[in-house]
Amino acid sequence: MLNTYHAAAYDRSASGFYFTSFADYQAKAVCHKNDYGDPVEEFELTAINVENAELFEALGVNQANLEKWFETFEDMDGDDLVKAIYLCTYEGSTMDDVLDRLDDVCLFEGQALDYAHDYIDDCGLLDTMPENLRYYFDYDAFARDLVLSGDITEVDIMGRSFVFWGC
Repeated sequence: MLNTYHAAAYDRSASGFYFTSFADYQAKAVCHKNDYGDPVEEFELTAINVENAELFEALGVNQANLEKWFETFEDMDGDDLVKAIYLCTYEGSTMDDVLDRLDDVCLFEGQALDYAHDYIDDCGLLDTMPENLRYYFDYDAFARDLVLSGDITEVDIMGRSFVFWGC
């Protein structure tokens, strides 16, 4: 899929234009004129048909950082994409520091209750407990406590649920 963006001129007497790459943007922006023949210098950028539109918005892409978007972030995918959106949206990271912080975040796809079940099972915390008592362990309360204490954060990104915590 070819990503499509739109540059809307802040000058009300100028129309906007569509672009698909940084070179395309530069070529169109440099010669863009308003209805009076004056050059247009400021644009608001929007992701129109972009796979990583949520990251584009979270990073606050603008004219000053558009080149970095195309060089570094446009093709980001997988766990790094989800982590980058989380860092920008929920941790306040900027485009300049998000790449340095990707390894500081761990993620689990699912809800907090699913994470709690996996955590307890992986750690074997209930293995030493008699089997007839294991059924009394309250996974819901444990998951709720993890969220309320700030040990984990549960968020929806790109229509899916994720649990995040620091590594």
